[in-house]
Amino acid sequence: MDSLLHTGGTLLTILFIAAVLYSLLSSFRKKRKKAARQKDLETKQHVQVENLHQYDVQPQKGYYAYPIDASDALRRYPQQFTALSLVLANEQPYSVCLIGFAEFEKGQLKNTHYFYVRPPENDITNKKYPELTWDVLRKADEFGEYWEAGMKDYFVGRTLVAHNASFVMGCIAHALKIYGIDAPCLRFIDTMEVAKTLYHFPSNKLTAISEEMNIEMDEQNALSAAMAAGQFLIKAKQDYPLYLPNIHFAYGMPTQDERLAAVVAAVEREECTAEEIFAPNPADMDVIQTLLDKKYIEHGDKEGTYYATDAGLDFSESLP
Repeated sequence: MDSLLHTGGTLLTILFIAAVLYSLLSSFRKKRKKAARQKDLETKQHVQVENLHQYDVQPQKGYYAYPIDASDALRRYPQQFTALSLVLANEQPYSVCLIGFAEFEKGQLKNTHYFYVRPPENDITNKKYPELTWDVLRKADEFGEYWEAGMKDYFVGRTLVAHNASFVMGCIAHALKIYGIDAPCLRFIDTMEVAKTLYHFPSNKLTAISEEMNIEMDEQNALSAAMAAGQFLIKAKQDYPLYLPNIHFAYGMPTQDERLAAVVAAVEREECTAEEIFAPNPADMDVIQTLLDKKYIEHGDKEGTYYATDAGLDFSESLP
């Protein structure tokens, strides 16, 4: 019996020692991997933008913004969208150094992303975020590197939501331009436009809107700002169910399916005439006939009006 106990004790001691050695070895491997990653960050070669300041924009009335052409728009509420917010290192729109974006689907937050971005040069004059130093930012990837590594998948083909969205889209386009990347078609909703259209807030800044709407927001956190913009759009839809926000298009045009879906959305909850559907533009009876043929809309009770069918709603809601 004593021999058996002695053997058992010896085995336990051996197992304990093995566990300690394994733990030490695992810790050593983790430290070595961390050190290797840190070395990679320190020595990684980034794209050097030649003659960077040729891309600089000049202030208009003291305001730096990269101009975009967003002359086309449709009215529709997207079932899925990506809300985003970003921070600049300095006044130039290409100097994105922090970005946060949140994916929403059917009114629910699904996923979030938040990371530093290495600006194209060591010129950090933004004092609102004291943690944004060159020592921190230089270890991150550049905007073009993030874009090509997969960030574009969250932007291309998605409806984007941002506060003062034309400025934000301009920053994205400008940041891509300096790395020789053509901006894709950007379709976006501006929550500042929504606020001005539907409400009478004392201020249309996102912080003031969030406070009025009881939305939690940390103004020094880009991800928090992105989520607040998305949540505001959802709350606005709840307050005004018939309201359809403008989806603006820059660097591209709406597809035919998107145009059809916008007509279906216009007659989702109430019968409308063709003139009301397409206002302020002329009525397009060819589009109306196409939707009738597809059975996406049907004639309403009142002469000359139309109403969405279940098939039409399924089609409209299937688009991003």
